Amino acid sequence: MKEHIIFNSEDFLEDEDEDNDRASMYFQDECMNLDKELEGRVIAVADLGLWNGRHSAYRICGHNLNEIMDVGNYDYIKIYSDGKDICKTSIHHDGTNRYIFREVRENRNIDNLTNLLYNGEYVSRQKLNYYTKSLAPYVKDVYGW
Repeated sequence: MKEHIIFNSEDFLEDEDEDNDRASMYFQDECMNLDKELEGRVIAVADLGLWNGRHSAYRICGHNLNEIMDVGNYDYIKIYSDGKDICKTSIHHDGTNRYIFREVRENRNIDNLTNLLYNGEYVSRQKLNYYTKSLAPYVKDVYGW
């Protein structure tokens, strides 16, 4: 499946002062583009690269699609659709964090999923799909991919 870029901070690396302002402006534009209320909450499922190794984590956000823009922002970020999910790669001084953003299915007990994530247990695609659904269709509607 084709990757679609929503925001890539690497696109603004040539002239730091001018490009930081431009990057900030483009970032805010994407936040406004994705300002869409959802039925379910957004969950960020993370694979974190930290000084003491890789760890799984999660963060339950609000009901707005643009919540994907504010999770895990470090030195370099890339927000994109991999064709199935909305993802973010975030590089910082300790390593690289990877996030998948999904919408929580409100009729499911999300605690079952978050307990697995908190304890670093394997979560299959089938289990992830049971508790959540892809945000990619919402983002596709915004950008027309």
